[in-house]
Amino acid sequence: MIFILIPIHNRKELTLACLASFAKQTRTDRQFVIVDDSSTDGSGEAVGVQYPSATIIRGTGDWWWTKSMNEGMHSILQKAQPGDFVLTINNDVEVGPDYLQKLVETSERRGRALAGSLVKNLYDGSIQDACVQARWDKFFFPKLEYDQTKKENGRIDALAGRGVLIPIEVFQKIGLYSTTLPHYAADYDFSMRAKRRGFTLVISYEAVVYSKDQPGDKQYGFLEKYFSRRSSSNLRAQLIIAVVHAPSLSLKFQCVARIFARFVRDLVVYVLKTLNIL
Repeated sequence: MIFILIPIHNRKELTLACLASFAKQTRTDRQFVIVDDSSTDGSGEAVGVQYPSATIIRGTGDWWWTKSMNEGMHSILQKAQPGDFVLTINNDVEVGPDYLQKLVETSERRGRALAGSLVKNLYDGSIQDACVQARWDKFFFPKLEYDQTKKENGRIDALAGRGVLIPIEVFQKIGLYSTTLPHYAADYDFSMRAKRRGFTLVISYEAVVYSKDQPGDKQYGFLEKYFSRRSSSNLRAQLIIAVVHAPSLSLKFQCVARIFARFVRDLVVYVLKTLNIL
């Protein structure tokens, strides 16, 4: 069984389009687990009508990504069997009919690895994510170049949550997502913990997620960039990843120094612009 775990908050039409693409899969051993964190546009109700077999978990509106995923996992772990998988994915994407099959094949070929997806933009076909390798000396996570001559790449350090197939035993061994990271970076943290505990990380170039990101999405000013939970550059999240996962004490110090150097640089620019000096 593949449990498809999707957190949602509004965006009903995107959610239904995402689920429709999964309904066309060549693999039928799947079950939707939808965590609706207090949508106000009838998203959860619409899913329940169109997919009555789906498990729908209702949130309180302040769960964010991590608590939503953990509440979904509590439900899944109660009924999961050995050999099952969990697919974590967002609701603003679509997939092709062989998507699940390709992910499972990749995972099993690598000894039940955590298998990530190649992310392409639905509108222009550009590569948005081919996973990352960590440059701890600079606290930098450069995206890997997509090699279209290969089926997969196992030389990666972290997986984002937008299309990751996870064997159920990973959760049983390392636990759930870290609540110290309520939104961004919890997916990176989870995959890094899994890798440290002996699980393999791999990206399948044959399993493609089609993103609906538009130009200008997720552009933040200084305060939002560093302090909003919605920002991937959240200062607290960056520091937690650096301190927890940098592989040596000296690299932890280097990472923290880099993070604060960038923060101070951007703060100076922000102040100068606020004072109309720049």
